[in-house]
Amino acid sequence: MKKVNNLTLLKEFYPFMKGTSLRLKLFSLLKTRNERPHWFNNQIRFNSFFPPYPSQSFDRIVDIIKNQKRLPHTIDFAVTSRCPYHCPHCSYGKRKVKDLDTNEILKLIKEIKDLGTAILGITGGEPMTRPDLERIISACSPELSTILYTTGFNFSKKRAKELYDANIGSIFIGIDSVDTKIQDVVRGKNGSLELGIKALEICHETGIYTGINTIATRERINNGELERIYDFACSLGVGELSLIFPIATGQWAGCTNNQLKEKELELLKSIRKCLNWKRSGPIVTTLAEYESEDFMGCITGYQTLFIDSSGEVCPCDFTPLSFGNIKDTPLKGIWKEMEVYFSRPRADCLMREISHMINSDFFPLPPSDSKKMIPKLDKESPYPKIYRYTKKLTNK
Repeated sequence: MKKVNNLTLLKEFYPFMKGTSLRLKLFSLLKTRNERPHWFNNQIRFNSFFPPYPSQSFDRIVDIIKNQKRLPHTIDFAVTSRCPYHCPHCSYGKRKVKDLDTNEILKLIKEIKDLGTAILGITGGEPMTRPDLERIISACSPELSTILYTTGFNFSKKRAKELYDANIGSIFIGIDSVDTKIQDVVRGKNGSLELGIKALEICHETGIYTGINTIATRERINNGELERIYDFACSLGVGELSLIFPIATGQWAGCTNNQLKEKELELLKSIRKCLNWKRSGPIVTTLAEYESEDFMGCITGYQTLFIDSSGEVCPCDFTPLSFGNIKDTPLKGIWKEMEVYFSRPRADCLMREISHMINSDFFPLPPSDSKKMIPKLDKESPYPKIYRYTKKLTNK
């Protein structure tokens, strides 16, 4: 990966910073120091939280964040409930085994585009089980930057070429351990690590941007597994390593002890920062950093959404609370109704706050129950820094 020099960054992104407060400019420069922007296929990549630049999707997300628009710049969509693996940490656990058909999905993608969304995360279940996946991804261009989250199952050179031709933005492979036996135990299927490695190699040959995501459990933080996965990612030449902190949801619903304590979250941020200061290797990201009060906070239901395979609309992929189904109400209508409960960003992760109240044999909870779960924010509740530093707030 060829790193983008500071002069190029200033030249390319100065137009986006015009008209913003001095505090936001300084804040952006400070945060960029902990990133490693680089070139890939003539585009600048920061990380998976931002689309590549230049692109229509990048323009969309900057407009939403800069002007504090209540729009879902990122939507994660489970295109299927089917999956050959049996991961104990699966955030999709306990949901309906029911999928939208191709025409329903294509209609939904149009609605997502019309909302002004910039990034569409395509997840499941295992998305590669859908034979129409390439058609779905192709329908997202050019407004949406797409991220495919997969285990590497059912991957081949032929499908990789079809995904490339469909203009896939990036592909992230889930890896839990560099030890084959441990990976297979977690996934509940033999050969899972080899399939993931093969998928990454095929993507590189095809010219698709890649990443690895892993759950940053307490054990993996303390035993050095995250650093080993980072070295593993370096050896495979991936572009990003995403460290996801555990949430008591899905298969882990009710298991609040699995969630990291504040000191452990700070340690995770520290690991991420140390790895990002290396001169080479993948970008390292974690929601522990981005969803903190010191950065973007929790924008669930405010600038992010999750839609499951049956059409249920939830605030984010870790929050199993439904606010309606796209089969009954247009997506725009559901989004507008959610404003009562998500009128602004939160300083910290919503699910870390309410997960102890959510435990069920079936997800998501129906709207009547879901609406009761959302704690109200008073006027004294802090805004995340990036929103405190935007023009709209500083002019108040």
